[in-house]
Amino acid sequence: MGSSKNGIAEPASRFFLPIEITKSFPKIDLNFEAGYFFAWDSRSHPERILGFAAGHQFTPKLEIIGEVYNDRAMGSLPHDTTFDAGGRYRLGKGFILLFMAGRSFSSNTSGQPNFLGYLGVQVLLKNYGRHLQDAPAP
Repeated sequence: MGSSKNGIAEPASRFFLPIEITKSFPKIDLNFEAGYFFAWDSRSHPERILGFAAGHQFTPKLEIIGEVYNDRAMGSLPHDTTFDAGGRYRLGKGFILLFMAGRSFSSNTSGQPNFLGYLGVQVLLKNYGRHLQDAPAP
């Protein structure tokens, strides 16, 4: 409830149906994603997303990715198209540095492009969680 009062989230529930298609080639990985937010009630608007990404593994530790992403709410804002570049850098066993920076090339309500970015660390569990599935039955 607090998120919708602060303008972070809509005051209604939605269902998101994503589709993702990936294809790897010897020097490049391609990814297409599309999705649709179904509105549960009249307070929420249906929304669709489209994205295309291309990435390359430069070293065993470093992967760089570029992406074009479009987000369009039907009958409301946002209507954003963004371009960003980022990547993943393996810091060590179980830790990956995630980074991205980009900007919109369509305008938002203020008429100005937005800058966006993030920096984070992904923590991978031992054996990617497989040790929980391989446990013998009681």
